Amino acid sequence: MREDQALKLASEASALKVPRDSPIFQQGDASSKVYILLTGVAKLCYVNRDQRVLVGLVGPGEVFGLSSLLPPTTRPFRCEAFTDCTVAVVKPETFVDTVLGIPAERLSLVLDVTVGRWWGMLVRYANFVGLGLRERLAGALLELAAKFGVRDSRGMLLTVKLTHADLAELVGASRQRTTEQLNDFEREQVIIRDGRRLIIVPEKLYGLVPPPPVD
Repeated sequence: MREDQALKLASEASALKVPRDSPIFQQGDASSKVYILLTGVAKLCYVNRDQRVLVGLVGPGEVFGLSSLLPPTTRPFRCEAFTDCTVAVVKPETFVDTVLGIPAERLSLVLDVTVGRWWGMLVRYANFVGLGLRERLAGALLELAAKFGVRDSRGMLLTVKLTHADLAELVGASRQRTTEQLNDFEREQVIIRDGRRLIIVPEKLYGLVPPPPVD
C-alpha cells in the first residue's frame, strides 16, 4: 500500500503485544477486527473436538482475521502467537476505506457472493479432519439442507438430486461405506426417503455433529 495509506492505518490501529502460545483471538469470537502481524509468527488452528488442526502460519506483514470482511459471523479458527508477537488491530471499516476507498458494507456483500462459499469449504474440510464417516456425512447433509433444502412437514426436502457416489465424493469415502451409513441414518430416521427424494431431519442430525469446543 502507499505510504499515506500505511500512515493512516497506523494512526487508526491499536498495537497488541501477545506472548508466545497466548491467543490473539479465540475460535467462536465475534469477527469484528482485522489484524496485521508486525513482528513474530502466529498460527491459525481449528479446534476439532479434542484435536487441533493447524491451518497455517502467519508471518510479519500479513493481514489476517479476514472473516471480519464477510457478513457478521464468528471466528471459525483460533489464532495464537507461535512466537512473541506484535499485532496491529484495526476496525474492518477503517481497513477497507483506507486500502480500497469503498464502504465496507459493499465489499462484504461482494465477498459473500464470490469467495464466501470457498471460505465455507475451507472451514468444512478443516472440521472433517479426525472425524469418522458418520460425523462427516451428518455434517455434509446438514450443509446440503441449509443450501438446497425446502421446509417439509417431515424435515428439509433436498431440491438437488445426489447419488450415493456424489455423497461419497463429498465426504471422502467409498460409495459402499457411504451407502451403509445412509442406510443406518434411514433406520435411525434422521433421513427419510420419499421415492427418489431425500428428506433430512436436521434436529436429529445436529445430535450427531455437536459443535466443536472453544478452548
